[in-house]
Amino acid sequence: MQGINLIKSTAAAVISAILVGCSTNPLPLDPVIGDTGQALSEIAIKTDVTHYDLALEVIPNKKRLKGLSKTDFTILAPTQFVELKLDSRFTITAITSQDKPLNFKRNQGVITIDLGEQKAPGSVATVSVAYEGQPHIAKNAPWDGGFVFSQTESGEPWIATAVQGEGCDLFWPCKDHFADKADSMRIRLTVPNGLSAVSNGVLQTITQLSDNKQQFDWLLSVPASDYNIAINIGPYTRIQTEYTSVNGVTVPIEFWSLTQNEQKARELIDNDLRQQVTFFEKMLGPYPWGGEKLGFVETPHLGMEHQTVNAYGKKYVRDPNGYDWLLQHELAHEWFGNLMTHEKLNDAWLHEGFGFYMQPSYSLYKFGDAAYNHSMYKAYLGLKNCAPVVLEGQITSDQAFNSDIYGKGGWTLHTLRWLVGEDVFWQATRELLYGVNNTASLTYPIAPRYRNTDEFISIVNRLTGKDYQWFFDVYLKQAELPELEVTQTPHNITLSWNTASLKGNKFPMPIPVEINGESNTYYPKEGRINIAIQQGDHVVIDPQMKVLRYLPIIDKCSNEESKL
Repeated sequence: MQGINLIKSTAAAVISAILVGCSTNPLPLDPVIGDTGQALSEIAIKTDVTHYDLALEVIPNKKRLKGLSKTDFTILAPTQFVELKLDSRFTITAITSQDKPLNFKRNQGVITIDLGEQKAPGSVATVSVAYEGQPHIAKNAPWDGGFVFSQTESGEPWIATAVQGEGCDLFWPCKDHFADKADSMRIRLTVPNGLSAVSNGVLQTITQLSDNKQQFDWLLSVPASDYNIAINIGPYTRIQTEYTSVNGVTVPIEFWSLTQNEQKARELIDNDLRQQVTFFEKMLGPYPWGGEKLGFVETPHLGMEHQTVNAYGKKYVRDPNGYDWLLQHELAHEWFGNLMTHEKLNDAWLHEGFGFYMQPSYSLYKFGDAAYNHSMYKAYLGLKNCAPVVLEGQITSDQAFNSDIYGKGGWTLHTLRWLVGEDVFWQATRELLYGVNNTASLTYPIAPRYRNTDEFISIVNRLTGKDYQWFFDVYLKQAELPELEVTQTPHNITLSWNTASLKGNKFPMPIPVEINGESNTYYPKEGRINIAIQQGDHVVIDPQMKVLRYLPIIDKCSNEESKL
């Protein structure tokens, strides 16, 4: 890196401005910027971000941002350089440290900053980046993310961000990797009077500024993945209430609704959110961020799990589940994704498979078997089985967040819950999240943790005293579902498993079989199950669909689908 031809910050700003000014079309999204969680560079891996301080003015009528971002790095290995990422459509006007200009090189969205001297491990470097420009506009938030500039029915600005797949660098300079959560973040948002600016953490002050503007000062005092940092601007009403957590702490609830929807939001809190939180805390443990807030904000896009300020855009419409599924799903991510974060994109099912499965689990808790089975059956009909849930190698966020990590991940948990039993399943889940089983006694702050699939397998194996590697290998690490081959004669049924990766008795999955209304669970011996029957017996294999397997009610993945 010593041979890099570093560019002065002023020169870089001029060049960037010229390029933007000469373009008649919006800049395409840089693939480096548009894919969060890529492997850290040799420079980035030498630093640990401890704190971000973002001061950002949003100018709605121009769809423009003007920002100053400060980043505190702790040096992990000797280095003269630090690295940040920022969408190349922004003009950088200065990069400084302690008010002294720094040299930097900008390779599209990657900013390599020269600190001027080599820093020793344990030292701290603070870098400030001043920038401005028009952000990338989301094409279809939250799935195809970016900034959302919308309007309320009365024509007022209504703005949001959703960048889970693309990352924080779409609107502020950051490291853009979930593996390096800052310990804290200050977020100061300046907006025109009449609008509120809502973000993560706890609102500190609202300051009236000149030029008919006001600044909202937020402080997030717990670690969060940088893609979870969100900006929400609109004519909001701030609804404040509270609940008592399972650990005895009074937790603040905040819901920022559009003013005309205040009553609907209050009813959603009282008729849905409180019951959902009770369920999560009963099954898992205390809401992770009780020292901050349990927050939701109404958005012009459907929703996203922004830590302590979840986006909600389902318009308060109750659905056939009997509860608000979006509210429940985003709330689930406060545990699965925010408290427990996947170690790498390959393990994204730990976020989404568990996040999905908490919905039918809540249906079972609230309404019983029929509601649970209905949810699981709908999910089964949507399985693709074109790629493993857990992919190998370096992957993109688009590859990681395929549909099967939701439904197939959830179905894997459904079968596991039946296989190991209620107590073991929920204890394994609690230990995955918190590292302990006795969660009700935990006090705030509760430390987040990184997890991978193998760690969850180890927890299950330890609690059961058995090796379930075969189970996870088939359901998570091969694309095809296992098939149960059935041979029936007037006096016998023979069952045997056929899987793509395991043969014979290496997949010892038991199966419930109902004969004339009486159900028993049968275990393979030497790869087969033999059941004596009488001629005319009515036999139903796995009548409650406890075991995930291929059934002809769904299509097998075609060659064309597997290429998508």
